[in-house]
Amino acid sequence: MESNEMDKNIIILSYIVFVGPLSIVLFLYGFFPLMHCDNTIATQDDIPKFIENTRVKIDTLYEPIAKRLIVMIIDALRWDFIKGSVGKIAMPITSSLIANSSAYLLQTKVQPPTVTMPRIKAITTGMIPSFIDVALNFGSKPVTGDSLLFQAKKAGYKSVFYGDDTWITLFPSIFDRYDGTTSFFVTDFTEVDDNVTRHIHEELYNNNDWSIMILHYLGLDHIGHVHGPFSPLIKTKLKEMDNVIAKIQIKVQKWNQNNDSTVFIICGDHGMKDSGGHGGSTVSETTVPFVIIGTENHQNYIKDPIEISQIDIASTLSVILGVPIPYSNIGTIFLDALYNLPISKKLFILYYNSKQVFNHFQKLVGYESKYAYHKYLEAIKLHNAWLNTKDHPDDMTDDIILSYKSALKGMKEILISSIVKYDFQIITIAIIFLCQIICILVGEISFKSASLKGVVFFISLNVLLWLIGNCFWKYENTALLHTSNLIITLCIIIVSIINSYLLANIRSFSIFRSKIIKSEMGEWLLSFGTLIHAISFIGTSFVEEEHQTWYFYWVTVLVLLLYNFLSKCFAREFSQSHYQGNLYAQISIKLFLLLIGHRILRKLNSTGDKYAHLPDIAGFLIKQESRLGMTIVLIAGLALLMWIDFIHENKTHKKLSLVLNFIISICIYLRHMHNNRVAKIPFYPPTRGIFEVQIFWFLLVMNLAKYIYELICIRRRYSRFFPKVSLYFILQTWTMIAAMLHQPHSVILLPFQIIFSSVIYEIIKNNITQNIWVLLYTWIGNVFYFYQGNSNSLATVDVAAGYVGVQSYMPFINGSLLIINTYAAPLLSYFLLIYHAILQHPHNTCETIARISKIYITWRLLPVCIYTIIISIQRHHLFVWSVFSPKLLYEAVHSTVICSAVFIMLILATVQKAINNCNRRSYLDFSFSLSIK
Repeated sequence: MESNEMDKNIIILSYIVFVGPLSIVLFLYGFFPLMHCDNTIATQDDIPKFIENTRVKIDTLYEPIAKRLIVMIIDALRWDFIKGSVGKIAMPITSSLIANSSAYLLQTKVQPPTVTMPRIKAITTGMIPSFIDVALNFGSKPVTGDSLLFQAKKAGYKSVFYGDDTWITLFPSIFDRYDGTTSFFVTDFTEVDDNVTRHIHEELYNNNDWSIMILHYLGLDHIGHVHGPFSPLIKTKLKEMDNVIAKIQIKVQKWNQNNDSTVFIICGDHGMKDSGGHGGSTVSETTVPFVIIGTENHQNYIKDPIEISQIDIASTLSVILGVPIPYSNIGTIFLDALYNLPISKKLFILYYNSKQVFNHFQKLVGYESKYAYHKYLEAIKLHNAWLNTKDHPDDMTDDIILSYKSALKGMKEILISSIVKYDFQIITIAIIFLCQIICILVGEISFKSASLKGVVFFISLNVLLWLIGNCFWKYENTALLHTSNLIITLCIIIVSIINSYLLANIRSFSIFRSKIIKSEMGEWLLSFGTLIHAISFIGTSFVEEEHQTWYFYWVTVLVLLLYNFLSKCFAREFSQSHYQGNLYAQISIKLFLLLIGHRILRKLNSTGDKYAHLPDIAGFLIKQESRLGMTIVLIAGLALLMWIDFIHENKTHKKLSLVLNFIISICIYLRHMHNNRVAKIPFYPPTRGIFEVQIFWFLLVMNLAKYIYELICIRRRYSRFFPKVSLYFILQTWTMIAAMLHQPHSVILLPFQIIFSSVIYEIIKNNITQNIWVLLYTWIGNVFYFYQGNSNSLATVDVAAGYVGVQSYMPFINGSLLIINTYAAPLLSYFLLIYHAILQHPHNTCETIARISKIYITWRLLPVCIYTIIISIQRHHLFVWSVFSPKLLYEAVHSTVICSAVFIMLILATVQKAINNCNRRSYLDFSFSLSIK
């Protein structure tokens, strides 16, 4: 009977670990729909020949202002790298050009997500890319719609490009000459830029056949990812960029003196957070400089730079080149900040820009009632009146310009806010599936109790809930059964039927209700705290500062436990029990040490949004003068890992494990030594760190061989130890891989997490329910996740971890390494939970794995289910893209990773069950043969 119950749990869990992530992916598909761009291409006919009924001469009003355009993009060039004190020291030539009005500095605001591919799209098309482009950033597809580069190509301009190969992927047939460099290999600081610079002299002095040259430098961004914005390497790289700017500026100046008008632009695609990453919405990530050289405007904006939007660049450069503005553009021209144009030209350009943006604006429902629409009509009316006045009075021009700019600003803001369309049908289905999964997990299922009526009832209920949900969201009509969505539709139908069958098989929720009623106070507090935490995400501050919630919860648990054991320690009834008193005293001391450890570890890596800029231990250790401290911390972390493994390893394999772990630790140290983070070993030859990582992987294979040998040794007499040995191997491997990928100062977190978990295990192992086990270990995993410096901003993703020991860009491997590094703590916590549970119940390993995993995955998917409802309600919130959406991506990946880990544990349980059945069959055969004899 128990065996059948276990089989049932394994089958249900196997289904859940597949359907759970599928439901989350469905929600992402509905919430982040791929934007179906209008592929309409602007033509010369789109340049207006009339303003109302007045004909204008576009040949004189709209002609190229410059013959050549050079755009130099420095990846992750944040505002203070030019404007601040860093710029004055590291970029003296550029700073002096700005100071003497030979160059003009404007401030560019960038919309999140602040990653390269969406930003390139914004610069070239003038439209806001979809948020899901942050994921597509790792696999760019060609731009099929209109763009500045396509218009230039169509007009006969010859373009050359050198730098980030994302441009070549996005615009595969645009450039006449190009040489791309891989943008994702973040440990390369020099070659990636040298490959760009080596082409510059040839193009400036030998090749005169091009009109547009684009350069995209990546080294600064790579240094930021690995070392942060305050590393000395940043200033070195900025000086290198300054020299490149000086070289190009000299040639641009000569061209302009010879009436070969050339414009040279230097800008960043996005900024850089103080931690070195990007992708979020902080000021340092969304504010970048825009320096322009070669224009004729002699106003100096150094004291109060004009602020522009990144999507304004495409329309402005289109006017400079005299080509049609890209059809998809919703940006506004800022040409009056760069050129002293004649009034007639200035007004015509504003009219053209307004008319082009209005083409998109008029597609919105109720646009006639908007203030921007009335300003647009007013501007055209005034402009037409000005044209029909013989003397063209100057007092009218200011009103016309203000009306056009007001209309453009209003239309742009409304278009940006309405650019995203949600697929509410898919969103509703995904939420229904997630709710059903939670019901299936907490319900008592019996596969014998289902009836056709029950299945039909739940299928009908699914349809009814879907219709109600769609009415609630006021959904837009979408073709669910469209050919391109056929696979999605089939998946939805199949999952709906299976879910209905499982729900129809639920006998009752009586066991769940009885568990709630009989729950201890500790279980109530932990469960209530977890639910409150999930609901708290309705506020942006609770999302941005989530680590504060977990730190508060963790300290509360430790303080309550400490109070409990101190009370018992001094209680009268234990005054005569010396052993009991000593035990409680030891536990109290350990809990007090955990509190001290928490206070130190929470300052290891500052995280969150409001206080991430505050000094932390990592910031101190990263400094060159603190290299000795970093070395000590790394060695201490590796030594603790070796010690923990040594005391828990099987006696027969202790020496071999010690040798393997020692060599692995040396490889990890050498890997960090390559990055100049720890003290160098004398006489060790310079290396890129690749060989050491390859040795590391070879040693892990050796460890796998040792594990297989152990399995062979226990296969007969000690086969019940199979899950324990397997879990121990997984723990060993996971911690060592995480140690290799972590920042050197974060390696210490791995042994401390094991120690923290072991102390909690010692306290709760005897008389605590499994729900408390799961919740406590979940909390530990979340606390250590934030100790590592993670947050709900994409900027805190340690991209460098994806390229440890990798010599080229391989999306699957890079992505896997990133996930392992980011979610090392939650996964380690889950593996430790299963391992400790098996130690406590060695005779029921299969059942224990299934029960624990079921509870664990319930508490993982329940917050996700709640959050999908919250973000759907908050979809019009001001910070939906900068705060709520990144958190959704984190939750999606976290849940998928946990489901994968649970699936591995289910495989272990299934194999152990098969071994038990084989042993039982062998025992029966042996007994039968004896009885015959």
